[in-house]
Amino acid sequence: MPARKRLAVALAVLGGVALLGLAAWLGIRGRPGPGAALGLATVAAALGVLQALWVPFDLTGRSLRRGPPGTRAVALTFDDGPSDDTPAVLAALDRAGVRATFFVLGEAARRAPERVREVARRGHLVALHGDTHAKLLLAGPRRVAAELDRCAEAIRAAGVEPAPLFRAPHGFRGPFLGPALRRRGLTLVGWTRGVFDTERPGAAAIAARASRRMRPGEILLLHDGCATPGIDPRRDQTAAAVPEIVRRWREAGYAFVTLDAFAAPGAAEGGTGAAARGGA
Repeated sequence: MPARKRLAVALAVLGGVALLGLAAWLGIRGRPGPGAALGLATVAAALGVLQALWVPFDLTGRSLRRGPPGTRAVALTFDDGPSDDTPAVLAALDRAGVRATFFVLGEAARRAPERVREVARRGHLVALHGDTHAKLLLAGPRRVAAELDRCAEAIRAAGVEPAPLFRAPHGFRGPFLGPALRRRGLTLVGWTRGVFDTERPGAAAIAARASRRMRPGEILLLHDGCATPGIDPRRDQTAAAVPEIVRRWREAGYAFVTLDAFAAPGAAEGGTGAAARGGA
């Protein structure tokens, strides 16, 4: 869902929550009746919609949505790979001396296990993005479990142990996702900035989107693959934008880390985390 639509949905829901909450409160302050009960139920439903659709909103507090606010670090993340363009993205990251986090699809890993191995060999973090890029908003417990397990199995079959991190396709979260993640010891990962490189606006535009209004602990969402039918699958513009993204953030005094490093406050390039150690 594009950022503008997500924002519109979120604002509409928040407005509804405020109005219905007020109605419920007034009903309770007066004489409780069906109106108050309906208002409270609608508030609960609205909060559920926010929890499911709006990435920055998390009632559970269990997701990784940004790094520590006091550290001048930023994380580059890439979704939907590996693909034919993953080698170009890896080459650009190598030239920049940056390690990133790749959220890999199980079906893509089965098609190109050698690319999964190459991502890990170059010191990047490999994490889970589901098996088929299915939207998990309405998925039942069996489907959720299959998406998680088959993705992990595909990555392991490529000879790589995935990091215990999962990013939901499109950021959509259904009621069965949280329990499934906890049973597997996985952390849900969001992002602070969707760059929308899949629109192919050009490398310069991608770099500009990724670097305006810089804040500590940002998690940038880009793509090295394509899992959405009907859009151009090429990610050459993303690869071409990497050097300029890195240059701008570094000039502003930021270091690049993989997402595991965000668990360590003050992590920086050359410090803690798999990226700094050069490990996978």
